[in-house]
Amino acid sequence: MTPVLYQTLRKERRAITGWTIGVVLIVAITLGSWPGIAESSADFEQLFDNLPDALTAFFGEGIANFSAAGIVGSRLFGTIGLALFISYAVSRGARGIGGEQEQGTLELLVVSPHSRAAIAVDKAVAVLVGVTALIGLELALVLVLMPVVGLDFGLGNVVLAAVGLLLLAAMFGAVAFAVGAVTGSRSRAVGVAGGAAGALFLLTGFGGLVEGLETVAELSPFSHYDGSVVLQDGLSPWVLVVFALVAVAFCASGIAGFARRDLS
Repeated sequence: MTPVLYQTLRKERRAITGWTIGVVLIVAITLGSWPGIAESSADFEQLFDNLPDALTAFFGEGIANFSAAGIVGSRLFGTIGLALFISYAVSRGARGIGGEQEQGTLELLVVSPHSRAAIAVDKAVAVLVGVTALIGLELALVLVLMPVVGLDFGLGNVVLAAVGLLLLAAMFGAVAFAVGAVTGSRSRAVGVAGGAAGALFLLTGFGGLVEGLETVAELSPFSHYDGSVVLQDGLSPWVLVVFALVAVAFCASGIAGFARRDLS
């Protein structure tokens, strides 16, 4: 492990601890509540059957899918899970280079024996390590607790849901990293990446409501990843490949842009 990567991860210890507690609580509450929800299946099915079509179209199939995959998947690997892990990746990605420059500590890094490209790579890797650790924790907790609460998701689908969520979060984290590396602004990086995530999510939702938006909505990654659907039906490997390629492309552009940028 390089000194830059080590110091970056070391500074993240307190933040990672807080995020870890949040992940544990969300998984415990979601899975712990499933037995009680299952006992009231008739009432919940009636409620979901009466949901307006517009609401179902906006939030995706998971919200109207009363099943273990629908309830658990839409929370841990959709909605709450998406918001949680994309927020983490965007905030950490923005801090990578943009945060260092805003804090006035970037100069200490660039005068070190390491090249700018190497520094940027370490910063990008730190984001990936953090989001991988958190989603890996969620995956481990789900696998351990499933038999305890009577859930029997296929192992392959659970892993696919976690990997899809990881790559989706990494993609927006890479956008934040690239913007921060090129502009030197953490706030701008958060705004661009967070705004893109919100706009694409809304595009997916409105794609099922507004005539003529269906084709455009297919460009949104949220149109191709739905946690509840993945737990039930799996996920195409090509979706994962595209997510990974986009994340790598943004990281590479950020690294190249930072290496060429005038810091004077």
